[in-house]
Amino acid sequence: PLDCPKVLVVGEIFVRRDDFAVDELIENFARKGIIAKVSSIAEWIHYTDFVRDYDIKKRIKLKPVLLRPFTKEFRTWVYYQLEKKWKASMEHKAKHALNVNNLIPSAPHDMDAIMKTVEDNFVNLELNSEIAVSSGSAATAMAEGYSGVVNISPFACLIGRVIQGIYTPWAREKNYPTMSVEVDGNQLPPNILNQLNIFMLNVLRFKHDMDIKDLVEDSDTVYSSGLAGMMAESEEEEKELVESK
Repeated sequence: PLDCPKVLVVGEIFVRRDDFAVDELIENFARKGIIAKVSSIAEWIHYTDFVRDYDIKKRIKLKPVLLRPFTKEFRTWVYYQLEKKWKASMEHKAKHALNVNNLIPSAPHDMDAIMKTVEDNFVNLELNSEIAVSSGSAATAMAEGYSGVVNISPFACLIGRVIQGIYTPWAREKNYPTMSVEVDGNQLPPNILNQLNIFMLNVLRFKHDMDIKDLVEDSDTVYSSGLAGMMAESEEEEKELVESK
């Protein structure tokens, strides 16, 4: 499984953690030998801790320098450091217990590094929402060996569309496969499934050649260039795909 291409699913926190919303995507990825890793709830806990730390430090800086070690804010920050170490210890134990077979794909977890990526490439850290953490996690995942990112959100969700608006142009400049999906409670429509097939093809190509110059943009390119075979599980399926065009 570790040799399979991996896709990170980010986006609006409630939708990406809902099995009904993500199962169809995961099933399609699995059929093509792609591992889908949904950003865990631990990511959101790390992010809220980062926001808390960021806010405390900002309040400490407002105090006179000589008085800072004696302020309530400084004591709060010290208690927070102890709490953070305890959380890290518990998380390590849980991951060790669950990953005895080494089947759980790793995901970006260093929130300081993730938010540094956000600050350098996407938005100001004062914007506290999934917009920041999803964009940063997506970019960090691609740097850590992932082959694509899916941004999932409810239909017409502002957060999902802002993530798409700031992450997608950045990813396309680097030829990173990316796709945004809006879920309305129904099965994915044919046009989204078509986009999903193209996205999976780009993921497979990226896994085998990270220096590809161009992403496949439309289904006509897939068939005209003979790439349908990469998406087919058998010769019969490839024949059906070609004939359907």
